[in-house]
Amino acid sequence: MENDSTSQPSPGWPTHWPRGSFSYGWTTAFICLVVGVFVVTLFAAAIGAYAWLELHGQRASLMATVGSHGTVVSTPVFIALETAQLIAEACVVIIILVALPALTHLSLREIGFRAISPRTIGYALLGAVGMVLVADVGSSLIASTHPHAVHPQVTEKIFEEIKHQRSGLIFFILFAVVLQPIAEEVIFRVFIFNVALRRGGFWIGAITSGGLFGAAHTIAGGADDVSAALLAVGGMVLCWVYYRSRNAYASMISHGLFNALSIAALYYAPKLAGS
Repeated sequence: MENDSTSQPSPGWPTHWPRGSFSYGWTTAFICLVVGVFVVTLFAAAIGAYAWLELHGQRASLMATVGSHGTVVSTPVFIALETAQLIAEACVVIIILVALPALTHLSLREIGFRAISPRTIGYALLGAVGMVLVADVGSSLIASTHPHAVHPQVTEKIFEEIKHQRSGLIFFILFAVVLQPIAEEVIFRVFIFNVALRRGGFWIGAITSGGLFGAAHTIAGGADDVSAALLAVGGMVLCWVYYRSRNAYASMISHGLFNALSIAALYYAPKLAGS
Protein backbone atom coordinates (compact mmCIF):
# COMPACT_ATOMS: atom_id res chain seq x y z
CA MET A 1 0.00 0.00 0.00
CA GLU A 2 1.39 3.40 -0.91
CA ASN A 3 2.59 5.52 1.97
CA ASP A 4 1.98 9.27 2.26
CA SER A 5 5.34 10.86 1.56
CA THR A 6 4.62 13.67 4.05
CA SER A 7 4.16 11.33 6.99
CA GLN A 8 6.31 8.46 8.21
CA PRO A 9 4.72 5.19 9.31
CA SER A 10 3.99 5.01 13.03
CA PRO A 11 6.56 2.63 14.64
CA GLY A 12 4.86 -0.46 15.98
CA TRP A 13 1.53 0.35 14.37
CA PRO A 14 0.19 -2.46 12.17
CA THR A 15 0.18 -0.58 8.90
CA HIS A 16 1.47 2.43 7.00
CA TRP A 17 -1.00 5.28 6.79
CA PRO A 18 -2.33 5.35 3.23
CA ARG A 19 -2.16 8.53 1.21
CA GLY A 20 -5.09 10.79 2.05
CA SER A 21 -5.96 9.14 5.35
CA PHE A 22 -7.40 11.62 7.86
CA SER A 23 -7.13 14.50 5.39
CA TYR A 24 -7.48 17.88 7.07
CA GLY A 25 -10.63 18.94 5.24
CA TRP A 26 -12.67 15.77 5.61
CA THR A 27 -11.48 15.15 9.18
CA THR A 28 -12.37 18.69 10.29
CA ALA A 29 -15.80 18.43 8.69
CA PHE A 30 -16.34 15.03 10.30
CA ILE A 31 -15.37 16.31 13.77
CA CYS A 32 -17.93 19.12 13.37
CA LEU A 33 -20.52 16.54 12.33
CA VAL A 34 -19.75 14.34 15.35
CA VAL A 35 -20.01 17.25 17.79
CA GLY A 36 -23.26 18.39 16.18
CA VAL A 37 -24.80 14.92 16.28
CA PHE A 38 -23.80 14.49 19.91
CA VAL A 39 -25.31 17.82 20.98
CA VAL A 40 -28.55 17.30 19.05
CA THR A 41 -29.08 13.68 20.12
CA LEU A 42 -28.19 14.45 23.74
CA PHE A 43 -30.70 17.31 23.78
CA ALA A 44 -33.39 15.14 22.21
CA ALA A 45 -32.65 12.22 24.53
CA ALA A 46 -32.68 14.54 27.55
CA ILE A 47 -36.14 15.81 26.56
CA GLY A 48 -37.27 12.19 26.26
CA ALA A 49 -35.82 11.39 29.68
CA TYR A 50 -37.61 14.39 31.21
CA ALA A 51 -40.91 13.33 29.62
CA TRP A 52 -40.48 9.77 30.91
CA LEU A 53 -39.71 10.97 34.44
CA GLU A 54 -42.66 13.36 34.35
CA LEU A 55 -44.94 10.54 33.22
CA HIS A 56 -43.77 8.32 36.07
CA GLY A 57 -44.07 11.00 38.75
CA GLN A 58 -40.34 11.56 39.17
CA ARG A 59 -40.31 15.30 38.51
CA ALA A 60 -39.58 16.12 42.17
CA SER A 61 -36.62 13.73 42.16
CA LEU A 62 -35.33 15.28 38.95
CA MET A 63 -35.60 18.81 40.38
CA ALA A 64 -33.75 17.68 43.51
CA THR A 65 -31.00 16.24 41.33
CA VAL A 66 -30.69 19.45 39.30
CA GLY A 67 -30.70 21.56 42.45
CA SER A 68 -27.94 19.48 44.03
CA HIS A 69 -25.86 19.50 40.84
CA GLY A 70 -26.37 15.76 40.44
CA THR A 71 -25.09 14.69 43.85
CA VAL A 72 -28.46 13.43 45.19
CA VAL A 73 -29.93 11.01 42.69
CA SER A 74 -32.77 8.49 42.78
CA THR A 75 -32.45 5.32 40.72
CA PRO A 76 -35.11 6.30 38.11
CA VAL A 77 -33.47 9.70 37.56
CA PHE A 78 -30.00 8.18 37.31
CA ILE A 79 -31.12 5.54 34.81
CA ALA A 80 -33.04 8.08 32.71
CA LEU A 81 -30.19 10.61 32.55
CA GLU A 82 -27.47 8.04 31.87
CA THR A 83 -29.63 6.40 29.20
CA ALA A 84 -29.90 9.78 27.48
CA GLN A 85 -26.11 10.08 27.55
CA LEU A 86 -25.68 6.55 26.24
CA ILE A 87 -28.05 7.22 23.34
CA ALA A 88 -26.01 10.28 22.31
CA GLU A 89 -22.72 8.40 22.66
CA ALA A 90 -24.07 5.40 20.74
CA CYS A 91 -24.99 7.65 17.81
CA VAL A 92 -21.46 9.09 17.82
CA VAL A 93 -19.86 5.64 18.03
CA ILE A 94 -21.93 4.33 15.12
CA ILE A 95 -21.03 7.34 12.97
CA ILE A 96 -17.33 6.96 13.78
CA LEU A 97 -17.26 3.25 12.98
CA VAL A 98 -19.14 3.76 9.72
CA ALA A 99 -16.92 6.65 8.63
CA LEU A 100 -13.49 5.37 9.75
CA PRO A 101 -12.78 3.17 6.70
CA ALA A 102 -13.44 6.14 4.39
CA LEU A 103 -11.45 8.57 6.56
CA THR A 104 -8.44 6.27 6.98
CA HIS A 105 -8.59 4.14 3.81
CA LEU A 106 -8.13 1.18 6.16
CA SER A 107 -10.50 -1.58 7.24
CA LEU A 108 -11.82 -1.70 10.78
CA ARG A 109 -9.68 -4.78 11.31
CA GLU A 110 -6.55 -2.84 10.33
CA ILE A 111 -7.56 -0.11 12.76
CA GLY A 112 -7.68 -2.65 15.56
CA PHE A 113 -11.00 -4.48 15.59
CA ARG A 114 -9.53 -7.95 15.39
CA ALA A 115 -9.83 -11.20 17.32
CA ILE A 116 -8.78 -11.17 20.96
CA SER A 117 -5.61 -13.19 21.60
CA PRO A 118 -3.59 -14.02 24.75
CA ARG A 119 -1.33 -11.11 23.76
CA THR A 120 -4.36 -8.81 23.75
CA ILE A 121 -5.37 -9.99 27.23
CA GLY A 122 -1.83 -9.48 28.49
CA TYR A 123 -1.70 -5.88 27.36
CA ALA A 124 -5.23 -5.32 28.70
CA LEU A 125 -4.20 -6.54 32.15
CA LEU A 126 -1.08 -4.38 32.11
CA GLY A 127 -3.22 -1.41 31.16
CA ALA A 128 -5.68 -2.03 33.99
CA VAL A 129 -2.83 -2.23 36.51
CA GLY A 130 -1.32 0.95 35.09
CA MET A 131 -4.66 2.77 35.32
CA VAL A 132 -5.14 1.69 38.95
CA LEU A 133 -1.63 2.82 39.89
CA VAL A 134 -2.01 6.18 38.17
CA ALA A 135 -5.62 7.11 38.90
CA ASP A 136 -6.63 5.29 42.10
CA VAL A 137 -3.35 4.86 43.99
CA GLY A 138 -2.06 8.21 42.76
CA SER A 139 -5.25 9.97 43.89
CA SER A 140 -5.12 8.29 47.32
CA LEU A 141 -1.47 9.25 47.83
CA ILE A 142 -2.09 12.86 46.89
CA ALA A 143 -5.22 13.00 49.07
CA SER A 144 -3.23 11.67 52.04
CA THR A 145 -0.71 14.52 51.82
CA HIS A 146 -2.93 17.26 50.36
CA PRO A 147 -6.46 16.43 51.58
CA HIS A 148 -8.04 19.52 50.00
CA ALA A 149 -6.52 18.91 46.56
CA VAL A 150 -8.76 15.94 45.73
CA HIS A 151 -12.51 15.72 46.18
CA PRO A 152 -14.99 12.98 45.18
CA GLN A 153 -16.32 13.17 41.63
CA VAL A 154 -20.05 13.51 41.02
CA THR A 155 -20.15 9.88 39.88
CA GLU A 156 -18.67 8.77 43.21
CA LYS A 157 -21.32 10.74 45.10
CA ILE A 158 -24.01 9.24 42.89
CA PHE A 159 -22.67 5.77 43.62
CA GLU A 160 -22.99 6.43 47.35
CA GLU A 161 -26.64 7.36 46.80
CA ILE A 162 -27.62 4.30 44.76
CA LYS A 163 -25.29 1.51 45.89
CA HIS A 164 -27.97 0.07 48.20
CA GLN A 165 -30.63 0.20 45.48
CA ARG A 166 -30.42 -3.06 43.54
CA SER A 167 -31.63 -1.85 40.14
CA GLY A 168 -29.57 1.32 40.36
CA LEU A 169 -26.43 -0.59 41.33
CA ILE A 170 -26.84 -3.11 38.49
CA PHE A 171 -27.33 -0.33 35.95
CA PHE A 172 -24.36 1.62 37.35
CA ILE A 173 -22.08 -1.42 37.01
CA LEU A 174 -23.33 -2.20 33.48
CA PHE A 175 -22.88 1.44 32.48
CA ALA A 176 -19.40 1.85 34.00
CA VAL A 177 -17.87 -1.55 33.29
CA VAL A 178 -19.26 -2.37 29.83
CA LEU A 179 -21.08 0.40 27.98
CA GLN A 180 -19.03 3.47 28.88
CA PRO A 181 -15.62 1.86 28.23
CA ILE A 182 -16.73 0.76 24.75
CA ALA A 183 -18.03 4.21 23.85
CA GLU A 184 -15.10 6.14 25.30
CA GLU A 185 -12.46 3.90 23.75
CA VAL A 186 -13.99 4.26 20.28
CA ILE A 187 -14.14 8.04 20.68
CA PHE A 188 -10.89 8.79 22.51
CA ARG A 189 -8.57 6.01 21.36
CA VAL A 190 -9.82 4.65 18.04
CA PHE A 191 -10.74 8.07 16.65
CA ILE A 192 -9.05 10.98 18.47
CA PHE A 193 -5.79 9.16 19.18
CA ASN A 194 -5.49 7.93 15.61
CA VAL A 195 -6.17 11.38 14.16
CA ALA A 196 -3.37 12.91 16.25
CA LEU A 197 -1.13 9.86 15.80
CA ARG A 198 -1.43 10.19 12.04
CA ARG A 199 -0.14 13.74 12.11
CA GLY A 200 2.22 13.87 15.07
CA GLY A 201 3.23 10.38 16.21
CA PHE A 202 2.55 8.47 19.40
CA TRP A 203 3.22 11.15 22.01
CA ILE A 204 1.16 13.81 20.27
CA GLY A 205 -1.64 11.28 19.89
CA ALA A 206 -1.43 10.11 23.51
CA ILE A 207 -1.25 13.62 24.97
CA THR A 208 -4.15 14.83 22.82
CA SER A 209 -6.34 11.82 23.55
CA GLY A 210 -5.42 11.67 27.24
CA GLY A 211 -5.90 15.41 27.74
CA LEU A 212 -9.36 15.38 26.17
CA PHE A 213 -10.21 12.25 28.17
CA GLY A 214 -9.34 14.03 31.42
CA ALA A 215 -11.18 17.18 30.34
CA ALA A 216 -14.31 15.19 29.52
CA HIS A 217 -14.36 13.75 33.03
CA THR A 218 -13.97 17.26 34.45
CA ILE A 219 -16.99 18.49 32.48
CA ALA A 220 -19.23 15.43 32.85
CA GLY A 221 -17.97 13.91 36.11
CA GLY A 222 -16.98 16.97 38.10
CA ALA A 223 -13.38 15.83 38.51
CA ASP A 224 -11.05 18.24 40.30
CA ASP A 225 -7.83 19.40 38.63
CA VAL A 226 -5.71 16.68 40.24
CA SER A 227 -8.11 13.87 39.32
CA ALA A 228 -8.46 15.24 35.80
CA ALA A 229 -4.67 15.28 35.39
CA LEU A 230 -4.38 11.72 36.71
CA LEU A 231 -7.16 10.56 34.39
CA ALA A 232 -5.39 12.28 31.49
CA VAL A 233 -2.28 10.20 32.28
CA GLY A 234 -4.55 7.16 32.61
CA GLY A 235 -5.90 7.95 29.16
CA MET A 236 -2.33 7.96 27.87
CA VAL A 237 -1.88 4.51 29.41
CA LEU A 238 -4.92 3.33 27.44
CA CYS A 239 -3.39 4.82 24.28
CA TRP A 240 -0.26 2.76 24.94
CA VAL A 241 -2.37 -0.40 25.40
CA TYR A 242 -4.20 0.20 22.12
CA TYR A 243 -1.00 1.15 20.28
CA ARG A 244 1.13 -1.75 21.49
CA SER A 245 -1.53 -4.46 21.34
CA ARG A 246 -2.79 -3.27 17.94
CA ASN A 247 -6.22 -4.20 19.21
CA ALA A 248 -9.08 -1.84 20.08
CA TYR A 249 -10.61 -4.41 22.41
CA ALA A 250 -7.50 -4.39 24.61
CA SER A 251 -8.00 -0.81 25.79
CA MET A 252 -11.74 -1.46 26.22
CA ILE A 253 -10.93 -4.38 28.53
CA SER A 254 -8.36 -2.31 30.44
CA HIS A 255 -10.87 0.49 30.86
CA GLY A 256 -13.65 -1.83 31.98
CA LEU A 257 -11.41 -3.64 34.48
CA PHE A 258 -10.20 -0.33 35.89
CA ASN A 259 -13.77 0.86 36.38
CA ALA A 260 -14.75 -2.48 37.93
CA LEU A 261 -11.88 -2.32 40.41
CA SER A 262 -12.74 1.30 41.22
CA ILE A 263 -16.37 0.37 41.89
CA ALA A 264 -15.27 -2.53 44.10
CA ALA A 265 -13.05 -0.14 46.05
CA LEU A 266 -15.91 2.36 46.43
CA TYR A 267 -18.21 -0.40 47.64
CA TYR A 268 -15.93 -2.32 49.98
CA ALA A 269 -13.23 0.20 50.92
CA PRO A 270 -14.46 3.76 50.32
CA LYS A 271 -11.68 5.28 52.42
CA LEU A 272 -9.08 3.51 50.29
CA ALA A 273 -10.82 4.77 47.17
CA GLY A 274 -10.59 8.31 48.42
CA SER A 275 -14.29 8.84 49.11
